[in-house]
Amino acid sequence: MNTLLEKRLSDVRDGVQHLTSYRSVLQAQIDSLESDEKKLRYRSDLHQKCSEVFKTWLEDSMKKNVDSMAELATTGLRHVVYDQELTFKIKQEPKYNRLSMRFVLEEDGNEGDPLSSYGGGTAVIISLVLRIAVMARMKMANLLLLDESMVALANAYVPLAASFMRQLSEQTGVNILMVTHNPEFLNHAHVAYEGHKDGSLKLKRLRVSHSDDQS
Repeated sequence: MNTLLEKRLSDVRDGVQHLTSYRSVLQAQIDSLESDEKKLRYRSDLHQKCSEVFKTWLEDSMKKNVDSMAELATTGLRHVVYDQELTFKIKQEPKYNRLSMRFVLEEDGNEGDPLSSYGGGTAVIISLVLRIAVMARMKMANLLLLDESMVALANAYVPLAASFMRQLSEQTGVNILMVTHNPEFLNHAHVAYEGHKDGSLKLKRLRVSHSDDQS
């Protein structure tokens, strides 16, 4: 009887030791998982904060670039359309978790759409400035092709538009190749050609500006 009782007590002690060892193994695994969870949570929080900082920096940088381009477009507008105090703005608005940009022309506090409210001439100037600004800042190919792009501009503004295009090209380093019938643009071009199409396109150099002769 005593021998049977002692055997059962021994089996119980062995079972308790086995359970204690198993508990120690499980506790070690729990501690390891909790440690990994803390590390992952720290990294997740760090990535989230870095993402927020980067997003803020990116939005601020984008806003500065956009505002700078809007100011450049405003300068071009006021240089060409000299008899109107036009201000071009690019309004950035959140839309579907992204920044949406809306183009606005202002005059005396009144807002309008550049394409419909002020005629096609202003839209042409704005488009020209934005394309050249993007090409210059993104270091894209430095050749902009235009085909009678200024036909929507009133004749009174054409001479200033021609001089502005030349200044913009010189300041940004972006070359402009323009097809036109308007002599004002020919007069302000660095190099001008006359084309005749009689089965094949023949080009004849008309003039070279003085600055090109000296260089």
